[in-house]
Amino acid sequence: MPDKYKLEFYFFIILGKLLGVFGFKNAKHSAKFFAIIFFYLIPIRKQVVIKNLSIAFPHLSKNEIKKLAFKNYINVAQTFLEIFHLEKFGKNELLSLFTEENLNDLKKITENKQGIIFLTGHVGNWELGALVGGLILESKVNVLIKNQKNPYVRDWMKSIREKFGNKQITLGTNVREIYSAIKKGEIVGIVGDQRGPRDAMKVNFFGRKTSVFSGTATIAVKTNCPVIFVFIVRKQNGQFDLILTEFKMDESLKTKEEKIFYFNQYFMEQLEEIIRKYPDQWLWMHNIWKY
Repeated sequence: MPDKYKLEFYFFIILGKLLGVFGFKNAKHSAKFFAIIFFYLIPIRKQVVIKNLSIAFPHLSKNEIKKLAFKNYINVAQTFLEIFHLEKFGKNELLSLFTEENLNDLKKITENKQGIIFLTGHVGNWELGALVGGLILESKVNVLIKNQKNPYVRDWMKSIREKFGNKQITLGTNVREIYSAIKKGEIVGIVGDQRGPRDAMKVNFFGRKTSVFSGTATIAVKTNCPVIFVFIVRKQNGQFDLILTEFKMDESLKTKEEKIFYFNQYFMEQLEEIIRKYPDQWLWMHNIWKY
């Protein structure tokens, strides 16, 4: 196992803990330090962020795009720092990040439903969705994740994701595990806004044809399971808001391909709507329009 993975992990942990000493709700102040470093001093994916924002918001000036990009770096850094606090959070601390009314909305929209897919995007702090969902619904959430190359970071993140009884499933390992979880009436949590392959299905996203993965749509169409879009956006008061939408299939559609396209387009439209309201809270570092 390459030593560089261990060094990366120690750097990751030490830096996060040093900047996380001020507490979860003050993470934004420490996040500005990160943003300055990785936006101005050692730019990481800055040109990708600028390019993506310019495509999505062509009406904004270069200066406005730059300001929005910097705010986005603060959001990403804040999410990173918040994850360190999740390591030591108890159940009550986690639930206190949401209003009681908001948590009740989650209970209501999932009432009398089994084998649910929670589908989200890289908005706000996306790691919170499965954790709070599992707690408030008293049900294990099977979290589908992309494999992390660094095994130390992977194991550390796994311990956080599974600390309240959830289960992490690595993408591509065994799709039967996902179908099995749905069949048993369990919840499956998926982050579904990654760029698909060049030859993948294309949908409209910010007025541009965009490649998407169709795995989630295929599972949803094949199993006819309930799907709820769950977006976790950050509020000014330090709490978060769960924005919930239940997916409804267009019953006039006949073929599997039509249904999969409809599902993908519907989800990306919902994601775009959220991003337009909270443009600094999406992960613009992802090269969604690579081709």
